[in-house]
Amino acid sequence: MQLNRKALAFGQLPATKGDLYAPPSGSKGLVHNIVLHNANTTAETVVLNYHDGTSEYEIFNQSLSAGETVIWDFKGAGDIVEDGGKYTGNTDTASKVTYKVDGTEESPSGSSLSVVGANLWAPPDQPHAEDDEFESSSLTGWVAYNASDTVAATLSEGAVDSYDTTFTSGNVVRVNANSVERRSWWQVQVPSSSKLFYIAKPYTLPTNLLMWSRMRFSTGTTLSANDTVISLNFFTESGGNPGIPNQINLSLNSTGSGLIQAVASYRTTSWFGFESTTDVDVQGQALEYAAIHKLGSTYKMWVGTASGNWIYLATYTPGFTPDMAGFSFRNVTNSDPAPHVVGTDFLRFLETDNFLL
Repeated sequence: MQLNRKALAFGQLPATKGDLYAPPSGSKGLVHNIVLHNANTTAETVVLNYHDGTSEYEIFNQSLSAGETVIWDFKGAGDIVEDGGKYTGNTDTASKVTYKVDGTEESPSGSSLSVVGANLWAPPDQPHAEDDEFESSSLTGWVAYNASDTVAATLSEGAVDSYDTTFTSGNVVRVNANSVERRSWWQVQVPSSSKLFYIAKPYTLPTNLLMWSRMRFSTGTTLSANDTVISLNFFTESGGNPGIPNQINLSLNSTGSGLIQAVASYRTTSWFGFESTTDVDVQGQALEYAAIHKLGSTYKMWVGTASGNWIYLATYTPGFTPDMAGFSFRNVTNSDPAPHVVGTDFLRFLETDNFLL
C-alpha cells in the first residue's frame, strides 16, 4: 500500500452543486479535515454531499457568517472516499466560500509510482497536468497535420484497419483510442503514401521538462527504408498547427537493412544533428521508450528498452522554444498486408533537471 499525504482539493464553492473532490481511479481518499471560509460580506449557507458512485446524500449544511471559518476535522484514519466516490457541494453565492480538503490518498502496492521508477509503463501517482494516458476514446485537444503537403488533416476515430490495402491517400489519420483491441493505447494508422503526418496539442514548455512515451509499431517482412515511423516531438505552432520548421524529433523506425533503430534530430530551415542506434532485427523490438529532456534551451535525447535500460543519443541547442507536444507518423507504400499500425501507450511529463527514468 502506498500513502500520499497532500491537499486533495482547493477552490471556491459554486452556487450550483458541483464536484469538489474524487480520488484517482483505483485509489481511496482519506479526508482528515475540510476547511471552509466565508469571504463574503453576508452569511452563506454551505451544503456538502457525499456520492458513493450510485447514491448521493447531504452530509453537511451550515450557515457561515461573514468572515467565518469552520474546520471540519475527521479523527482516526479520516473520512473514507471510496474509489468511484466523491464530495459535491455548493453555497448561496458562487466564488465566495473557499474550501480546502486535506488528507491522504491510498493506492494498492505496485499500482502507482511516487514519481517515476523501474516500472515505466505504470502511471505515476502524481501525474502532470498535461499527461495523457489515452484511457478515453476522445481526441479532444489534439490537431492533425499533413506535413508533406502542408495542409490540415483530420482525425478519424475508431477506423484503424490493418488489412485495408486501399488506404493509400488523403489527409485522414485513423486513431483507435482506448479500443477493445488495446486498452489505454492510441493505435494510429496514416495512409500508405510516404506522407508525413503530425498529431499534436498546445503546451507552453517550462524551463526544465522531461517528456517520454512508450511506442510500438508493426512492420512487414520485406522492408523498405523507413517502412514505418513513429516519432516523439516538440513542435513550434504555426497557424494553430504543429509547424514543419523548428521542431525536435525522436523516431523509432525500420531500416532498409531490416533493423529497428532510434533516430534523434531537430529542424530549423532543414534537418540537423542526426544520431541513431540500432538494437534488434525485424524479428523483435526491444526499443520501446523515447524521452526528450529539455534543460533550459538545451534538449537531450534518450531511447529506452522494455527492460528499463536507456541509451543516450544526442544533445541539441537549436535556438528556438517549441510550444506544442505530440507525435509524427509515416507509412511508405506497402501492402504487406496493408498500411502499418503504430501505437503509443501514454505521453507523460515531469518538470525536472534530472534524468530519472
